[in-house]
Amino acid sequence: MGFITGDKIESWAQSQNKVSVTAVISVISNISKYKGMKKISIGIDFSKKTFDATVLRREDDRFQELGYNKFNNDSKGFREFEKWVKNTLKPTPEAKDKSSWIFCGEHTGVYSIGLCDYLAKKKYFMWLESALVIHRKCGIVREKNDRIDSSRIARYALTNYSDEIKAYSLDSQDMKKLKSLYAAHVMLTKDKVAKNNQLKSGALDDSPCARKLILSQLDSVKKTLNKIDREIEKLLKESEEFSHTYEILKSFKGVGFVTIAALTIKTRNFQNMTDSKELGCYIGVVPHRKQSGTSIDKPARTSRYRDGSTNALITACVNSAIVHDNPVIRPYYDRLVARGVHPYKAKNNCKFKVINVLLAMVRNHTPFDIEKHAKSKKNWGTAV
Repeated sequence: MGFITGDKIESWAQSQNKVSVTAVISVISNISKYKGMKKISIGIDFSKKTFDATVLRREDDRFQELGYNKFNNDSKGFREFEKWVKNTLKPTPEAKDKSSWIFCGEHTGVYSIGLCDYLAKKKYFMWLESALVIHRKCGIVREKNDRIDSSRIARYALTNYSDEIKAYSLDSQDMKKLKSLYAAHVMLTKDKVAKNNQLKSGALDDSPCARKLILSQLDSVKKTLNKIDREIEKLLKESEEFSHTYEILKSFKGVGFVTIAALTIKTRNFQNMTDSKELGCYIGVVPHRKQSGTSIDKPARTSRYRDGSTNALITACVNSAIVHDNPVIRPYYDRLVARGVHPYKAKNNCKFKVINVLLAMVRNHTPFDIEKHAKSKKNWGTAV
């Protein structure tokens, strides 16, 4: 039997005189998309000390709950959980077919990492999904507890799984170290800002002792932050995993090592979110319009569902690029402002341009070349 081509589909559809070519292609594409459909789902609701798990089995359009249990969120609990899942699935035809299983949980930061790492090491398919996405997909919720939540997560996994879903993968040691250093940087930066605001507000002016203690703490925070920043930069420079990307990105004026560290973490060293619009949406620089009927027609605005910390870093990059005359960003910003675009909107456009440029540099493995840019600008004018 030969391959099914578009011509064969079209001739068959015309001979049937009932089915459109578009409908046939749509059916085939959907079959291809869901060819690896899972039969068993284990929904996991994480918390600090424990996690709840519900096992669901899918038979056509019916869902059967096979078991529920609660476990400690530690290494002993992980082993007990794996043993319980295997025992629960023993009577089912899918007991030995682990490829038909899917573990699914909400991304809750450090609370979910331990079990996800354990399952990934055991070669199970673990799907971490945004809690907001799961909540929106569940519709109206009238009752809530840990057992119901784990059951809803299991049902969500079975109804929304496709071959496009990426399984959770283990971080390298360098990535884990970078994440820890960056988390420390964020915490210390917030602490430094808070103490500076306390001193500037005048709330401590009536107590010289309190002011002296806060100044001492602020000095200690600054020294610690400098040490952490040096460690981040050292890791980016010396790590085999990050050094190539770091050398490429730092060539673009205005982009510092903290921004490079943040983008490396968020994109898993530029393996995920390699499309500029996808990354721009995540950071919150891509505007979206809201329109419905004749009563609602709002102008395009950026969404509040964003990564605020990374957005702030990209904003700082743009400000630095404008001040220090970056050959790409400064002329672009000036052109937008000259056309009457509001400076805030112009800067937002510049942020998206920075994302485009950085991703292109990484994709092409090419540092920013000022001479090459000047040549392109001469050939293409203001389009560059």
